Amino acid sequence: MNSALSLIKVLFLSDFSLKTIKTTNSRCGILGNGPSLKITLERDLQFLNKLELIAVNLFSTTKEYTQIKPKNYLLLDWSFMNPDHWHGRTGLRGLIENTSWELNLFIPVKMLKSDYFRNELAQNPQIKPIAFNYTIVSGYSWLIYWLFKRGLGIPQCQNVLVAALFYSLNMGFKEIYLFGADHSWHEMIKLDDENNLVVSDTHFYGQKDYDIAIRETSYMSQQLFSLHKAFYGYEVLAKYARSIGVKVYNASVKSYVDVFEKVKVMDLIKKD
Repeated sequence: MNSALSLIKVLFLSDFSLKTIKTTNSRCGILGNGPSLKITLERDLQFLNKLELIAVNLFSTTKEYTQIKPKNYLLLDWSFMNPDHWHGRTGLRGLIENTSWELNLFIPVKMLKSDYFRNELAQNPQIKPIAFNYTIVSGYSWLIYWLFKRGLGIPQCQNVLVAALFYSLNMGFKEIYLFGADHSWHEMIKLDDENNLVVSDTHFYGQKDYDIAIRETSYMSQQLFSLHKAFYGYEVLAKYARSIGVKVYNASVKSYVDVFEKVKVMDLIKKD
């Protein structure tokens, strides 16, 4: 049933003309914005500089963005199409104002249909938008892998790092390293004295506590289910990576992602 539904979704929702760009490099680093990325950026720049990098979300607002100049960037959240959303507006302005080098910007095809988003990007010709299909598919492995390879389908991406990993797998890298993939959200969920769910939104560039506003959809079970979907996306991609012969390593200083081989950057430097 899932396979049949996935095929129907692809036929009606996916753009068959989109092509995945290919890389000439063999190694890639994906920069998550978890708190541990701060340690990596301070301690392991020597190794990061050897990789083709992919950054995400609000990394463009940090001083480190203009220092390491990642070649690639990926956005997934629809808030980047909303001029009234602080998160989206700030991240997009960071890209436009701080990018002085050629940048591949990977975005769901839906974003290119936003007049606001297109007009903002047009202000910086250094940024090259590259659209991808965000059509979630599931079902038989042989079928979804076939759709994955052609960019017609994608696993559930509850977190932007899953999307960044998916796209990097299709770009032709042989080795992919994850950094700042703390994924320690469960440590940040708490109930206040009035039984309201409060989440600490913690990244390497800061922390903010916020109340989950919509009571009907903010029960603890819903929050934990969202975490399940985030981690399950990695499980799907770990199997896909093995099927296409790509090694994915978790080089995060701290991380709850357990499906990839854990490595320490200091050991990687010794091998280089």
